[in-house]
Amino acid sequence: MTIKNKDIDISKVDFGEAVRKFNIKIYSCELSGRTYPVADSRISAGFPAYAENFKTDPISIDGFLVHHPESTFIIEVSGESMIDAGIYPGSYIVVDTAIKPQDHSIVVARFFDEFLVKRLRKFDGYAILKAENNVVEFPDVRLDAEADFEIWGVVVGTFKKL
Repeated sequence: MTIKNKDIDISKVDFGEAVRKFNIKIYSCELSGRTYPVADSRISAGFPAYAENFKTDPISIDGFLVHHPESTFIIEVSGESMIDAGIYPGSYIVVDTAIKPQDHSIVVARFFDEFLVKRLRKFDGYAILKAENNVVEFPDVRLDAEADFEIWGVVVGTFKKL
């Protein structure tokens, strides 16, 4: 992929080919459209209030996270390189392939034969994928005209079980 004028396009990935070539497991995810009540207030840890007192209109969790259902996928994260961005090992990220990556977007990318989730930083003639972990130092991944890479999508959300 050639990088010009700070523009990086999302590759239109053939998931069938990617599944075969990189031995990726793709699972379906059914979003039921069920809604849940949301408290009309923020709560600090340890605040002894009853949720009933703060009820407001319900929201759809999938509607909150997924704006382009036909171009969204969910994948589990391993590794600790993005913990300062709130992305932890075992959490799931919601990735939208319809959103054009911008400078500072968190993206899912294929760099040669490795798949990464990192912060995209754009510069004239090249870009880098940057980890966000203030405890462990991870090297930046440089993206330029010689690199074999694809940006698969932009991370729009994350969720995990406690």
